[in-house]
Amino acid sequence: MKTYGQRARRGAAAVETALCMLVIIPVFMYALFVDDLLRHTLDSQETALSTIWDYAVQDYPTKPKNPPPEGGAEEPFYGFNGAQYYARLQYCDHESGLDSFGPGKGPECENDEGHHAEVTAHACWLNPGAQQVQCTLNQADPNGGGGGGPAGAYNVTLHQAYMDDFGKGGVIRCSARLGVQNYLLPRTFLQDFSQVNLARQTKNKSDGIHSNAQGGDLQDDPRGLAGDVYLLPWERIAIVTDTWALTKEARYEPGTEDSDQENLYARVSQIYKSGDNPAYEQMSSAAEAFVNEATQEVLSSDIRLDDMPPGDDPREASLSIVPFPSSGGPTQQLQQNGGSATYFNSEWRDWDRNNNEKTHNARGNNYLGCAQAERC
Repeated sequence: MKTYGQRARRGAAAVETALCMLVIIPVFMYALFVDDLLRHTLDSQETALSTIWDYAVQDYPTKPKNPPPEGGAEEPFYGFNGAQYYARLQYCDHESGLDSFGPGKGPECENDEGHHAEVTAHACWLNPGAQQVQCTLNQADPNGGGGGGPAGAYNVTLHQAYMDDFGKGGVIRCSARLGVQNYLLPRTFLQDFSQVNLARQTKNKSDGIHSNAQGGDLQDDPRGLAGDVYLLPWERIAIVTDTWALTKEARYEPGTEDSDQENLYARVSQIYKSGDNPAYEQMSSAAEAFVNEATQEVLSSDIRLDDMPPGDDPREASLSIVPFPSSGGPTQQLQQNGGSATYFNSEWRDWDRNNNEKTHNARGNNYLGCAQAERC
């Protein structure tokens, strides 16, 4: 027969266990919930970070064969809309590890909820207040305030005219924000002992995660208990691309010209012949007057400045550029006086110190001219 003391100890243990459950069960559930929130935060960061760096490798001069349906004809430069459009497709399931994008994989995240495999918290771009990754060019983030404007604008007419014609990149800002709903944490727990709400409203997965997200109740509650949507912090990131980058190899012989707007010659010619360049206007008038006077008194009247190639006609830019050879200096062979001669087309040697040649030969083939990768 058990004594009174034994029964008392057993009763005390039961009471202690019941009291501990008030703490242990909510803490355990919250641990699972916070774990999901942390992973969703990393997913949101990955979306913005990956998208912004896609712009660093865009082939700006090349027109896409199949532009995206979202404003493909109005993009500020080739690939601007495409980069973020395909990023939204890739990350519609809010992570790269479960990429459901591709042929034969069903409607891309529209009716497919197979990527929602979390235990307690389900993230979705469809929640009110959430936003799939969006990027702007030379503009302030519409949801973040702050300044905008192009990179490198000096309010100089000649400089701005060049930027307007050839500037392809600029300051690109991307932002994304995920919304999360609770599918495990009870809103209340053991109300006989506690009258405090523990979480936002619990959702039922059988109602459809996407439907729940679209019908979400977003409320600005400093306690984080009203409504049923948890908004993760905004993920914002920006990058400055090389706005004048050229991806085509330049090769020009003196006396040749090129009308392709995506090549180097058009850029040099734009600066050289710009109406905002007063020196060009003065030189052009003097050259025309000189040729007119020479043809009247010395040269044949059949000689016309407009018929001369660049170089002979000082009003047109003349370039001498060849790709750098694997060894030796940048040389070009020119026809002259019935024969040919070889010249350096840059200040490669001065036959004194030859600093340009020595600097080039001292550079390695790795980033920043390192002789060994990641060693400088």
